[in-house]
Amino acid sequence: MILGVIVTGAVGIVCAVLGVLLWKKEKINILHDYHRENIREEDKKAFCTLSGIGLLIAGAGLIVTAILLWCTEKASSFIVFAVAFAAGLALLITAGVRYNR
Repeated sequence: MILGVIVTGAVGIVCAVLGVLLWKKEKINILHDYHRENIREEDKKAFCTLSGIGLLIAGAGLIVTAILLWCTEKASSFIVFAVAFAAGLALLITAGVRYNR
C-alpha cells in the first residue's frame, strides 16, 4: 500500500507543478507540439490558464487521494481522484477545442 501512496502522491506533485508552470509562467512548451501548434499569440495566455488549471486540479486530486489512501487505507479514496480528474480533463478539452483549431 505504501508504494501506491508514494506513486500516487509523486505523480500528483508532478502534475500540479506542471500545471502551475503552464498557468502562471505560461510555459506552453511543456505541452506536445500537437497541442499547441494552432494557438494564436493573443490566445496563448487564456489557453495556458485553462490548461494549467486543469492540470493542477488533476494533480491536486491525486495528492489528496494519496493522503486519504495513507490515512484510511481504503480504495474508495480514488473517488476524489476520479472527480478531480474529470474536472481537470474537462478544462483541458475545453482549452484544446476553444483555442487549438
